[in-house]
Amino acid sequence: MRADGAGSSMPDDLSAYRIFDRKKFVVIMAVLLSVVAVGVWVGLDRLSDYAKQLEELTATDPAKAAAIVTQQLRMLAVLNAILLGVLAVLIIWHGLRGLRTASMPPKGSWILEGQRVWTGQSAVRIAKFTITVGALLVVLAVISSLILWRIGDMFQG
Repeated sequence: MRADGAGSSMPDDLSAYRIFDRKKFVVIMAVLLSVVAVGVWVGLDRLSDYAKQLEELTATDPAKAAAIVTQQLRMLAVLNAILLGVLAVLIIWHGLRGLRTASMPPKGSWILEGQRVWTGQSAVRIAKFTITVGALLVVLAVISSLILWRIGDMFQG
């Protein structure tokens, strides 16, 4: 650490952090990414089947198909707003904790074994940037959800 207490290094007192072993972290991330990859693969396969069914419905009853697409786009808009909103709140909360403790990651957080910890003014700058990113994510959540909602309205016509 620098003499003024700012900068990055391994802190002298790691008792304020919960330390996670790197090897365990890699294994857990590999398992989680595998589960997500399989889920996306299965989801895309089912979406392909659903698209075929929707095309058949469009040929027989276009009004009903348009209503279904509108409903699904609105549901996607709501889910988008919820997921991005929760993520934004978590990011902003993390940044605020960093501001309060003048440490990034904030004290009490999980860190990987050997991870750098920023303290002092460097940590405050990183925390403010983190809060800004969270706020931009809120804006993205609102705008993207409105766009999805309006696209759904176009199908309802």
